[in-house]
Amino acid sequence: MEYSQRYDNSLDFSPAFKEFASKLAERLIDTYGIRDKEVIEIGCGKGHFLTLLCELGHNRGTGFDPSYEGARMQSSCPERISYIQDIYCERYTHYRGDLICCRHVFEHIPEPIPFLSMVRRTIGERREAVTYFEVPNARFILEQLSVWDIIYEHCSYFSRESLAFVFRKCGFQILREDDAYGGQFISLEARLAAGAPPEATPEELSALTRTIDRFSEVVRARTEFWRERLKQMVSQRKKVVLWGGGAKAVSFLNMLQVTDPIPYVVDINPHKQGMHLAGTGQKIIAPQFLKEFGPDQIILMNPIYRGEIEQQLRQLGLAPEILEA
Repeated sequence: MEYSQRYDNSLDFSPAFKEFASKLAERLIDTYGIRDKEVIEIGCGKGHFLTLLCELGHNRGTGFDPSYEGARMQSSCPERISYIQDIYCERYTHYRGDLICCRHVFEHIPEPIPFLSMVRRTIGERREAVTYFEVPNARFILEQLSVWDIIYEHCSYFSRESLAFVFRKCGFQILREDDAYGGQFISLEARLAAGAPPEATPEELSALTRTIDRFSEVVRARTEFWRERLKQMVSQRKKVVLWGGGAKAVSFLNMLQVTDPIPYVVDINPHKQGMHLAGTGQKIIAPQFLKEFGPDQIILMNPIYRGEIEQQLRQLGLAPEILEA
């Protein structure tokens, strides 16, 4: 894998996601008094969330990410934010943060405990420093049968229990752990534990184990259902597009080996438009193109965006059938 400026998984063009990020930034600032402080974001992407934290709390920020490529949003405080276009590693542990954020990076790390131990060294002995981590929710994937969330980039899938276990094992006290973004994410807030690190003991996970055991059968059934559904679309000569040109779309199209039946994928991120999806090669288009294409059906990759997508379709004067993948 190559994490470079060509890598773009930003969700910040979605009104729903922007609202989520803004409320999260406000809550972290208010809860932990992160004002006029130092903020570090590991895996800051294009810098949207770090900018929010620095603007809303008058903070100073440092972001680490090889995919950073310059400001995409107007900031009222560019002089207080610096970016290091590199993967966060041992040579950066001398950077100090009162808040250390790491969102949707931990699941990409081959060895999570050594990585978190490195973050621990960044904190030193400053017990007042807070860490905020956010990862995909394995239980949501398993229980909601979100089979297209199994992607090659993820080395680990965390439940609440396993994420808390790793943090306790590395000497952290859990301040808050919660499901976020409609249950799709797990968020965890922690600071260093006082005294000796608490003993990290595995929890009883028999129910989760049973869910995992039946998941492979669910995947087979789900993929077979969609193969038959796509055959029907072809036989009925339906004009079909996918909405959402991210990881779920790549998994869906490549697992099913879909090419001709779905020629286009819609995405509101203008930096993706005109590009093509990995593997199956669908062209990524702007929503406005649908007026010309006139789809009969739209396959929606993430139902959390259904409301804003329906609104965009109404504004375009379109009323295709919406199917949730």
